[in-house]
Amino acid sequence: MQASQWRLFHVGDEHLAASEEDDTTYRVKLGSLEHLTATEFAPRAGSSVVTDAAGNVYVAGGQLYIYSADGKQIGVVEIPERPSSLAFGGADKKTLYIGARGSLFSMQTAAAGR
Repeated sequence: MQASQWRLFHVGDEHLAASEEDDTTYRVKLGSLEHLTATEFAPRAGSSVVTDAAGNVYVAGGQLYIYSADGKQIGVVEIPERPSSLAFGGADKKTLYIGARGSLFSMQTAAAGR
């Protein structure tokens, strides 16, 4: 898996990770210091993945793909340039910033980012 946007894991933590090589987003869980499991979350990936407080998952691939918490695609946002990084910000954390090859885009979301 691509090692972008990784963060510290505590035993028992679960996070999403995108693999550009096999175009899959995985749910990864650290079971112990020696055991990490990965199960398919969605059959699409890119270079960045973030989640909001409602459980919606945003994947920066060829476009911005939006999934429900159970891995069903619920939307696509067409971005004029290929999105490469995602981050929530703003005072209420409801602004999704979308970094692209040469531009920065943003959009408001209903739920705050995690």
